[in-house]
Amino acid sequence: MSLTNTSKNTIQKRTERSEVHSRTKGVNPQDHSKTNLNQRLTRIHQKTGSFEKVQEELIRQNWETNFRPHWFITLLWNDLPTRFDTAEGHAKTFRNIFLTKLLRCNSPTKIPDLPARPQLVFFHERKPVITRGRQITAFHTHLHLGPLPDHQNHLWFLDYLIHQEVAPKVRNLLKTTTEGNKGVVIKPWV
Repeated sequence: MSLTNTSKNTIQKRTERSEVHSRTKGVNPQDHSKTNLNQRLTRIHQKTGSFEKVQEELIRQNWETNFRPHWFITLLWNDLPTRFDTAEGHAKTFRNIFLTKLLRCNSPTKIPDLPARPQLVFFHERKPVITRGRQITAFHTHLHLGPLPDHQNHLWFLDYLIHQEVAPKVRNLLKTTTEGNKGVVIKPWV
């Protein structure tokens, strides 16, 4: 066999191998939806120049495809936090106590990872509040809770769990139940 024949065979084998393993450049069938989302987000940013609008669209897209909440819970804090990290700390405390009571664990370290536990998404929102004759902008928290096991997925169960078992352990949770000033409001997510 001559040198040119050997190199032709080597080149032909490499070409055959690369054809088997190659795919069309610029097309990734698994990430087609991501490409569309990126294009849509880019268009929103170009039209509005608003990063907030891009975030809203990203959250909406994620909400529609990955997470379908079943319960909407509003939590008010008795210390009226004005700093985000304070509200976040209150929510973490609530989360740990809520999940330990719901899943009957003795410790937050025993809370299982997803998908063995319900999904929780917290949002902190600011609202003007008048206290001691002056107006402040205080945080409250919205909890979007995923589906619970069938025997727990009832309004009466969540109401009992939060008011009777969780609330006494969360020091900063507002515990009032008067109309117009409820510390905890539980609604089915529509």
